[in-house]
Amino acid sequence: MVRSILTALLLLAVPAAASAGALEEAKAEAPAAKDTLELVKAFLDTPTEQLPPEFIPEFLAVKAEDLPKKLQDPFLAKRLELYTFKQISEGKKRGIVRMPEASCSVVQEAKTDKGGVLKMAGYEEITEDEEMWLMKQTKCTEHDLMCEFTLQVFVAKVKAKKSSYTRKFYFLHPKDPIFALVAQYREMGRIKQTNFFGIGAPMCAPRQ
Repeated sequence: MVRSILTALLLLAVPAAASAGALEEAKAEAPAAKDTLELVKAFLDTPTEQLPPEFIPEFLAVKAEDLPKKLQDPFLAKRLELYTFKQISEGKKRGIVRMPEASCSVVQEAKTDKGGVLKMAGYEEITEDEEMWLMKQTKCTEHDLMCEFTLQVFVAKVKAKKSSYTRKFYFLHPKDPIFALVAQYREMGRIKQTNFFGIGAPMCAPRQ
């Protein structure tokens, strides 16, 4: 299986105009890699949109703690990116009005408390005020936003010059449909205007 994924990834990396000889060379290199480590390296070196979907489950089954330390965060970021795109895609199929259960579960593999990993996965930090704006406009609770959308919330220690303190962090993926509300809020604050309507962002249905 590892050989197959590496062959596919190597072929994807070869430009379309490459000669037949270059393609054969790429195929010949694939069998040299035989284990999970090479599988992970191949995935990390390949743009997410170019990954053969049939090999993604094998990549997701890898345990981060089994990898060399220098690869753990990049692996977590790639895995998070894959889960995030899956979450966004499935959310779009549910339409504009979402109906999350009050006790909806958050997929742990799709969440992290590492800001560096989130940024590597393409997430953008938002403010507490922006999160409150999201809750107001979508009628979703914070937990709803974490279940139905890509909101990431965690508390972490921040080191200062003479001391340290804890604070709450908020991250959201720019490809999430509700990120349009964050952009709206930022634009609204910049030009001192409040009459923004009709962007068609998803929202949570009222609970009975």
